[in-house]
Amino acid sequence: MKTNNKRIAYLAPELPSLSATFVTNEIWALEDMGEEIHPYSIHRPQHNAHGQKAADLAARTSILYEHNMKSNLRALKWTAMSHKRSFTKATLQLTFDVIKTGLFRKKAIKLVYQFLHGAWLAKDMRSKNIEHLHIHFAHVPTQIGMYASALAGIPFTFMAHANDIFERPLLIKEKIKRSHKTISISNFNINVMAKYGGNTDKIEIVRCGVDSNSNYEKPQVSPNSKPVVIGTLGRLVEKKGIDTLIDAAAILAESRLDFRIEVAGDGPLMDDLKQQVKAANLSEVITFLGSMPHTEALGWIKTLDAFVLAGKKDSNGDMDGIPVVLMEAMNFGIPVISTQLSGIPELVIHKQTGLLCPPDDADSLAMAIQDLFRLPEQTNWLAEVAKERIVHEFDQDLNAKRLLHIFNQAA
Repeated sequence: MKTNNKRIAYLAPELPSLSATFVTNEIWALEDMGEEIHPYSIHRPQHNAHGQKAADLAARTSILYEHNMKSNLRALKWTAMSHKRSFTKATLQLTFDVIKTGLFRKKAIKLVYQFLHGAWLAKDMRSKNIEHLHIHFAHVPTQIGMYASALAGIPFTFMAHANDIFERPLLIKEKIKRSHKTISISNFNINVMAKYGGNTDKIEIVRCGVDSNSNYEKPQVSPNSKPVVIGTLGRLVEKKGIDTLIDAAAILAESRLDFRIEVAGDGPLMDDLKQQVKAANLSEVITFLGSMPHTEALGWIKTLDAFVLAGKKDSNGDMDGIPVVLMEAMNFGIPVISTQLSGIPELVIHKQTGLLCPPDDADSLAMAIQDLFRLPEQTNWLAEVAKERIVHEFDQDLNAKRLLHIFNQAA
């Protein structure tokens, strides 16, 4: 049943992207509730989300950086002539931001560039009578979106995820102040934004979620199966901690646990990780499956005895927020192990909805894996409680309704 008649614009870095299916799922959840969503993407995705539904979304998504500077300047001129108050407000914001960032610095020049793309977005939103702009990721998309919001004379909200505030917190205080509401996926992120002077009274938590009512049949948790199959999935980069999992596997190989590890995903560390496996004589135990479509990945997760995500902070300070793949495993009744990092403990509550260990600690990770399979009754109980956690806090529709409530409050 439709709850309002707002026309909502969605802006994301890449849409619809294979690496950000939570954004497309959120759009579809709102559309299923009767909302009118107009999608915008900064870049054309390098890796498109799979399926006809995603293809249809891609066909109606406007790509901002594919519009040339002439069209941006024409849009800005049109706003200056037709909506002087909005133009003045936006240019004053830009002037303040450029001065604060530092005149003639690269970041300030980029802000001007982003402002001009925001001008095109603002004009297009006015032509479609958009009433609210929602933005995913607090860095470049919000820099474009907050100027577009001012130029279009409509409120905006933005959602902070992970490296967009961990590594690139430019103007966070100002973004929060100008937004109708700022959305955080975790309490951890709220604390991060508070350190940059953000007004926490304007921040609300809305989780990225999964379909807890999906038709996937919950598998029977069987920790005594031989060999037990442990899976991990993600881009093969430092922050995913797959090297730590390999080190833990070397420790497990000396125990009595009969196990295999399957690594799904691709990335720049593929060759290094394969070499690490070979050097540890684990080639018969650890298999690299490569990249796979999201729907195929969901089916693969269901075949596992346990899912491990050994996330850690990388050398640049980047780390995961609350990985959706953990939610997907928990949603299917697969017991999970992860690390005490970022917002993960808000999803994986130690010894309640899964097991946690310190980041970059192979000994603790190996011990957690052994504990999981040594205590089958506890493992089954963890999986049951984890499913309840998904239903009551990380359900996709539940969080779409939370978002819609925030949108409806905007004047």
